[in-house]
Amino acid sequence: MDILPYGRHLIEPDDVEAVGDVLRGDWLTQGPKVAELEKALAERCGARHAVACSSGTSALHLAMLAAGIGPGDEIVSPALTFLATANCGVYVGAEPRFCDVDFRTVQVTAELLEPALSARTRAVLPVHFAGQPCDMEAISRLVRERCPEAILVEDACHALGGRHPDGTPVGSLRWADMVMFSLHPVKHVAAGEGGVLLTDRDDLAERLALLRNHGMTKDPGTLTRPDEGPWYYEMHEVGFNFRLPDLSCALGLSQLRKLDRFLARRREIAGRYHQALADLPHTLTPPAAAETSAWHIYMLHIDFAALGRSRRDVVADLRERGVGTQIHYYPVPLQPYYRQLGGYAEGDFPGAERHYARALTIPLFPAMSDGDVERVIAALHAVLG
Repeated sequence: MDILPYGRHLIEPDDVEAVGDVLRGDWLTQGPKVAELEKALAERCGARHAVACSSGTSALHLAMLAAGIGPGDEIVSPALTFLATANCGVYVGAEPRFCDVDFRTVQVTAELLEPALSARTRAVLPVHFAGQPCDMEAISRLVRERCPEAILVEDACHALGGRHPDGTPVGSLRWADMVMFSLHPVKHVAAGEGGVLLTDRDDLAERLALLRNHGMTKDPGTLTRPDEGPWYYEMHEVGFNFRLPDLSCALGLSQLRKLDRFLARRREIAGRYHQALADLPHTLTPPAAAETSAWHIYMLHIDFAALGRSRRDVVADLRERGVGTQIHYYPVPLQPYYRQLGGYAEGDFPGAERHYARALTIPLFPAMSDGDVERVIAALHAVLG
């Protein structure tokens, strides 16, 4: 029996044709498709600048570099996120600190963030977990008041297509200095790999573009020697090869045109799950999010102790019925590296830890048929009911 994964890309003939056009053209990388993707994403979100790079992780790394974060600084990440949100601080020599999340919504709030802020806080990275935007207005107000020198970077890799409560799209930069999206295959728009940073600040956009390409510049206004010709460039600081190829950008552009359709299908599946899984014993479905969530993943909270079954057994039984699952995520500060670095221990982040103990992510992606959705529902009732 085929196993339904928790997430998967949907590639259609026009996506293949878009990549084929690049393969038949003159540019496989560093060509016109990069700027086209950047322009399309910036316009979609209402941002002034978009800078594409090789992954969501490299985007976060670039954000720290462009903002000048370094040794002696602290960054603040939610305890419940993927590793990259915290690791980007380590890459530049800063110290990550962590804040707890609300167990029920799995979101960071201003109240939970405040204890993690300090006089050394120079970057705050709230995460729009599972596709639901957190309260950026309250978070921004707190950060601007308590840490006016800090930059605010929204980790929105789960939330492309989501909307804030006032209706503005995630990525609109009303409350943040930068917003990061991921173009990984399980996300809303697949480019194979890839990440994009949005910003309204000219200075940040310039540095992001410079640092993703080895720190090389041909800008006549910054050259220290006379321009010797079109081949001449200078490197004024060390950058990285974090470029995104035209091949990936062509796929991302084709996928971006379908984002509204993909979002509608994700919301349709989530609605069906809400309806069909509400009566499962010892199980909570995600809080209703109306049209604001981009529904990257659909997570159940299951009290396995009350159910009388281990999560390992539940996962195995679902897999025998053709339903794959995943857990998002083990709290980052409890990873061995961060335990040693920061002295963290069980009990330090009760919301994140309670979530991890009960979390189970079930399949949700646009390529799922109605039959696939009903298979998941039937399997969950058989295993949990």
